[in-house]
Amino acid sequence: MIQFPESPRFHVIDEARVLPRFGHLAHRPIYVYLPEASESDHRRRFPVLYCHDGQNLWDDPHCCFGHGGWYLNRITDELTREEKMEPVILVGIPNSHARYREYTPVKTYDDILTHPYANYVVDVVKRYVDRRFPTKKDRKHTAIMGSSLGGLVSLWMAHKLGETFGRVACLSGAFQVRDRQGKSFVDFVNGRERQDLRIYLDCGTIRDGAPQSRKVHHAYLSRGWREGVDYLYFEDKGGEHNERCWRERVWRALTFLFEVDGKA
Repeated sequence: MIQFPESPRFHVIDEARVLPRFGHLAHRPIYVYLPEASESDHRRRFPVLYCHDGQNLWDDPHCCFGHGGWYLNRITDELTREEKMEPVILVGIPNSHARYREYTPVKTYDDILTHPYANYVVDVVKRYVDRRFPTKKDRKHTAIMGSSLGGLVSLWMAHKLGETFGRVACLSGAFQVRDRQGKSFVDFVNGRERQDLRIYLDCGTIRDGAPQSRKVHHAYLSRGWREGVDYLYFEDKGGEHNERCWRERVWRALTFLFEVDGKA
C-alpha cells in the first residue's frame, strides 16, 4: 500500500481518465503534486517535471525495499521556499509489471515514434495534465526525470522528442541496455549533434554503473554540451543503486533544471 502525501495539493488521476491509446500498456493512475504557490496565485502557471516510477516519489518511509521513497514532494517544497529552484508541478507516472519493456527501445534508439510508452507520456499524460492543471506547456518549461531504466528512458525521450522536452535528469542510468541492433546509449549520443537540451546526469560509485555513466558523460562533452551551462554531471562517492541515494542527491538535479531568476 503506497503512502501518499497528506496534502490538498496532491491529486490522484484515475486510470480511466488517462487510458493508453497505442500499444499494449497496462492501465495506471497518475499522481500530480502542485507547488505551494498554486494555493495563493490561481492565475500563475508552472513548469512541469514528469517522473517515471511514479509510485516511489513520495514521502513514504516504507516503500522501495526499505529504502523509503524519494520524498520529492518535501524536497521540492523546501527548495522552493529557500528560492533555490522554481516552483514546479510534479507528475508521477507509475511503472507496471512490464517496466523493462516500457523503459527500453522496442527496436532501436533511433526510432521512438512506434514506442507505446513514449507515446503514452506525451499524447495522453501530458495532454491531460496540461488541460487539468496550471502548466506552462512549452518545451522550455517541460522536464522529464527518472533513475536506472527510468533515467535511460528519460534521456532517450528528451533527445528524440525535443519538441516536447527541454530539460532532463537521469540518476544512475541503466546504460548497459542495448537496442536490438546492438547499439548502446553511448553509441546513440556519439551519433547525435548537440541539441538545445539541459541535461543532468549522475551515478554512484558502488555497483551503480559508474564506468558506463562516465562514457556517457564524456560523450556529451564531446558533442558540445557545456559543463555547468547546459549540462551537469555528478559522481556520488559511495553512492549505491537505491532510492535512499537518489533522495539524497536529487536536489542537484532539481536546482540545475529549475534554476531561479530565469537562469535555466
